[in-house]
Amino acid sequence: MPRMKWLLTVILIALTTVARSKTTENNTAEDNSVVIVSSYNPDVKNISDNLSAFYEECTKQRLSNPIALEDIHAQNLPECFTWKERLWNILRKYYVGGKKPAAIVLLGNEANAAFFSTDRQELKATPVIVGMGSATCVKLPDNDTTDLKQWNPKPYNLTRDFKDFNIVGGRLYHYDIKKNIELINRFYAKRDTLVFVSDNTLGGVIMKARFMEQMQGNSKYKIQYIDGRQFTFMDINEYMTGLGNGAVMLLGTWRIDSTNRFLVRNTTYTLNAVNPYLPAFTLSDVGMGHWTAGGFSPEYHIMGGWLAKDVIGFLNTGVKKLPTLVPNKYIFDFAKMKQLGLSLDDFPHKYEVVNKPISPLEEYKTTILSVLGLMIILIGCLLTSLYFLKKSKKLQKELIAHGEELVRMKETAEKAKQAAEDANMMKSRFIADMSHEIRTPLNAVIGFAQVLTSTELETSEEEKKAFGEMIMLNSELLLKLVNDILDISKIDVGKMQFDIQPTDIADLCHIAAVSASATPVPGVEIKAETTVKGLMIDTDKDRLMQVMTNLLSNAKKFTEAGSITIGVEADSEKDIVIVSVADTGCGIPAESAETVFERFKKLDAFKQGTGLGLAITRSIVEQLGGRIWLDTGYTGGARFVFTHPIHQKEAEQ
Repeated sequence: MPRMKWLLTVILIALTTVARSKTTENNTAEDNSVVIVSSYNPDVKNISDNLSAFYEECTKQRLSNPIALEDIHAQNLPECFTWKERLWNILRKYYVGGKKPAAIVLLGNEANAAFFSTDRQELKATPVIVGMGSATCVKLPDNDTTDLKQWNPKPYNLTRDFKDFNIVGGRLYHYDIKKNIELINRFYAKRDTLVFVSDNTLGGVIMKARFMEQMQGNSKYKIQYIDGRQFTFMDINEYMTGLGNGAVMLLGTWRIDSTNRFLVRNTTYTLNAVNPYLPAFTLSDVGMGHWTAGGFSPEYHIMGGWLAKDVIGFLNTGVKKLPTLVPNKYIFDFAKMKQLGLSLDDFPHKYEVVNKPISPLEEYKTTILSVLGLMIILIGCLLTSLYFLKKSKKLQKELIAHGEELVRMKETAEKAKQAAEDANMMKSRFIADMSHEIRTPLNAVIGFAQVLTSTELETSEEEKKAFGEMIMLNSELLLKLVNDILDISKIDVGKMQFDIQPTDIADLCHIAAVSASATPVPGVEIKAETTVKGLMIDTDKDRLMQVMTNLLSNAKKFTEAGSITIGVEADSEKDIVIVSVADTGCGIPAESAETVFERFKKLDAFKQGTGLGLAITRSIVEQLGGRIWLDTGYTGGARFVFTHPIHQKEAEQ
């Protein structure tokens, strides 16, 4: 099943200071705003991840400027004539009444091209940070009379051109044509035909423009182009069939063909199968892992935090700097290199390798250690039970041997016997509960591991990956169970330690909400609402975060639509803060208001979890000096409330 998570994943960003502005001229914008302009819908995973990192860094460094988020909705290249005007239509409201943004942050090639194609002086004068795109930029055509299929614009460099713009920082990808040509020459010096592949996107146009500029004066290769603006997927399939032994391919990007439809990732597998012994290298990560033998490409990463640092650094100091180029690396596909008969034995540069075979022991080391650890815990529990049982029998024999003290010792023996039996019963119940909780994920781990190691069953790479993911998921459930058991053990023996330090309770709530949003529930908004700001309380930051995380995770399990809200308010007279986590889920019956805090209590047996989370949460809250309860008067779902002292008595002493 093709994976399109980068296109389908929606992460709801809990940004209390970020406003999603509407693109109408009637809106008024705050002065001194930091305006983020995205090329695409910000719900796309790559954009969303970078925005989350950007906001997290701004929160960490306490950026006071308001942040606004816009996007030019640049979906298809045939619409590129409209991007420049679309950009101005969404930015003009920030220039009303002599105002202007403190800075503009551009995300993606399309936003960069639209901005640097403008002649508007107000935009040229505004500080701009560029990111999530190529260091090469092109200027967009002014009208729709340009034949985009034949459009080969001049490439510009964002680190040295556009001197009339106010570029103050950024982070860009540099696609090194020269290094990749040298790499091709190293392995295929005798081949004389070079086929460059680009798609029907602005990124493809930029890469082709950069390639054509770099290959000027080339005398070694006969250059051929597979351009997604002129070819459909079927055209390329047929074209590649006719490429002979003298050809080698260099991939730029491949997402959209001339039909303007996004191509699923499986199409690159299909193209590889058409001519599997045709060597291919990549400027980016396209085809890596199944089609291309290798390449010199950027180290792609989430750069939102870096862009935020550039914005804050400029706003604090006024010092401009050139955009930083993301480092590149050599990367090779072990399986493809072996298929093509290529060797890296004397390769002079540092490189990375994918698809390198590893032993089953190394691949599933974590899973094996987790299973062994759980087995040791179970054996320890069994030995403890046997110890108490043996001790009980020994006490009975000693009582019989001391007849003269029978009356006095009988009562003592009965108490000892009852204590031993109670302990044995508790251990037996503990083992039964643990066996029940461990059996399901452990069976899944063993079952999928047997399938992966079986030589009789044929499984595809996608199935292996899916089985591996299921093994990791169930291993994480086992590890979570072990952690909960350790916490319960510390609570029972009174060894849970607390490091009390002054902590900003409002910031902690916001961080908890953002962390919970990292694994979103489709259709559910996770947000923080606080009536206090800058309030410091004496607490163990990590343990209090554990309480908030447990309550938010519990709410996510039972909320399929609506919102989850974590809130905090202060009661200065009682010297406490009141924290609540409310959801719009199925709710909890009032008669279960106390039983939900019992160990191993699960209202829905089909939901994931150990049934220990709320028990641990109550113990931590009480040891921090507060109390926790289920708000039975709340009817919109479920609402847990707990109190926490602002000043700890020990801290005052």
